[in-house]
Amino acid sequence: MITPRLDLILKHISGNSVADIGTDHAYIPIKLAQRGIRVIATDIRKGPLDMASAHVKKSGCEVDLRLGPGLAPISAGETDDIVIAGMGGEMIIKILTADEEKAKSATLILQPMNSQYELRQYLYNNGYDILCEDLAIEGFKVYNLIVAKATSTQKTKTEEALQFINDIDFHLPRVLYDHPLFSQLLNKKKREYTRIYSGLSSSAVSDPNQLGYAKTTLDSILALEKELGLL
Repeated sequence: MITPRLDLILKHISGNSVADIGTDHAYIPIKLAQRGIRVIATDIRKGPLDMASAHVKKSGCEVDLRLGPGLAPISAGETDDIVIAGMGGEMIIKILTADEEKAKSATLILQPMNSQYELRQYLYNNGYDILCEDLAIEGFKVYNLIVAKATSTQKTKTEEALQFINDIDFHLPRVLYDHPLFSQLLNKKKREYTRIYSGLSSSAVSDPNQLGYAKTTLDSILALEKELGLL
């Protein structure tokens, strides 16, 4: 079953070979195999991989199923694209850090369920270019997609500044300002930091640094909302 968030991933795959890390039901690999793309589907647990195998068999497609954690089941340069979706941003960072050579040998199509801020910072500070970002709505949720690749040349400070100028850019990237769903992403982030700031403000033991950061971030979100006419 291809939902809007899965369709978003499929739209951004351009390679002739793909590894889907943490494949779960193997919906993406099956669709890719139907396009004639060579696919490796991995999962850390045997149960989900057996389920994926059953779905692949029913589809009549050819998918290379492999058991193992993170990028361990694949080799560096084995695929053009690596998909990591359906897990938190912190987990994605752990996977990329554990096998950096493999991660930097392919284009990364990442769909973090949370901690998008941390993931963007990790990519920016560890030798990756964020090539593009995209959004999808599924139910009441906004889903982010980040396409990244290892930086091929050293960027100047001016070129770096064009992508991320302020801390708020890691929450709400400038490249998404013109996206038709950006207002919904901004509203999501505004609700999140309103909740965080309110909780910290009412706590007798809140960390002043955390409170200050929450206030600064919320103010930046509200200022951006006004600047872009999204009130």
